[in-house]
Formats: sequence, C-alpha cells, structure tokens
Amino acid sequence: MRTYLLFVILLSVCFSSTAQEKSDITSNLSCLYAPWDNSGKITSETTALGKRHVGYAYVEIAGFSGQAPEAYGQFFWEQKFWESPVFIHAEYRAVAANAFYEGTGYLGGAYCFYTKYGYLALEPLLMWKQRQGVGGQFSVVGGWDWKHFILEHYTDVWKTTKMDSPLDVYSQTRLFYKVYGRLSAGVIGEVYCSPKHSTSGTAYLAVRWRF
Repeated sequence: MRTYLLFVILLSVCFSSTAQEKSDITSNLSCLYAPWDNSGKITSETTALGKRHVGYAYVEIAGFSGQAPEAYGQFFWEQKFWESPVFIHAEYRAVAANAFYEGTGYLGGAYCFYTKYGYLALEPLLMWKQRQGVGGQFSVVGGWDWKHFILEHYTDVWKTTKMDSPLDVYSQTRLFYKVYGRLSAGVIGEVYCSPKHSTSGTAYLAVRWRF
C-alpha cells in the first residue's frame, strides 16, 4: 500500500507542476492478430508530449479463440526541470487475468537522444514487483516516424530479489506502413526470455488508427 501511495504522490506532483504547460496529445487504437495460433489483442495508446514532460498510457486486452481475456496496463510520467535531455521517470504497470493480479512500480531516470525523425531513450530504473520483490530494470526505448514508415521498439531487462532466474528479458518491435491518412498496417514482434526457464516469441499482423 505504501508503494501505491508513493507512486500516486509522485504522479500528482508531476502533473501539478506542468498543469499550465501545453501538451501535444496523440492517441491510437490498434487491432493485432496472429493467424498461426489464432490469438489477438486490442490496444490503446496515448502520449502527451510537452517541452519538459512526457505522459504515456497504454492499455491492452488479449485473448481470442476461447482463451480467457488478459488485461495489461502501462502508465508513466517523465519530467525534467533543466535543459539537458535527462528526465525523472515514474511508472506503474499491471497485468490481470482471471483471479490473478500483479502490479509493478518503477522510479528512475531516462536519457534521451533526439534525431530528426525520432528518439532513443536509455532508462535505468528501480522497480518493485508485487510478487517478486524489489530489484532493477534497464530499458531501451525508441521510436522513429518517417514519410511512409513508423518503427517503434523497446527492450526491458530486469532482476528482482525473489526471482530464481538470473534475469528476464522482454523485447517488442513494431513496424508500420502508412496506408492512407491516419490508417497504418504492419507487423509487431514480441520475444520473452527467462534463461533458467524458457524463451518464447510471436508476431502479430496489425492495423492502427491514429486519432
């Protein structure tokens, strides 16, 4: 409970400190389908980008072909109080399926490299995982938006005190082609690796509508 309260307080401070700052808000809705295992997802993604902050909300509902639905949410706020591209990063993630629920809180920093068409961010984070204890995570996140293509990527590498694996890795890459107007189509690949247990991966065909 203390961790939840700390996270809410941190987000409240960040939001209140930028209440008067203009944000450029973008959002999209995507439908994903993997015909090889008849599974799919519906995702919603919203980003609020300001001069000194980035807000992000991602919600995902997965499970087709008689599978029990699984919900996942990711919410973070990045804030800086200086000119250098170094942000304070506060984040909360949660996954729910049937009677299972697990939340994860993060606090750390992000260093961003900006280019003409996108960015690359390096994020060292302290983490608290509800069922696996305290630990750390290092994330690499990037996104590039060209005339006809959109490329997005992130990789998380983490370790907590209650894990029996030396580390876990999750990576996702999204490649979209701009079909017409706000409509894009592409492919999304996912890989999860727990060296002591298993490695798995899949790919989805996807369509995205940007609001």
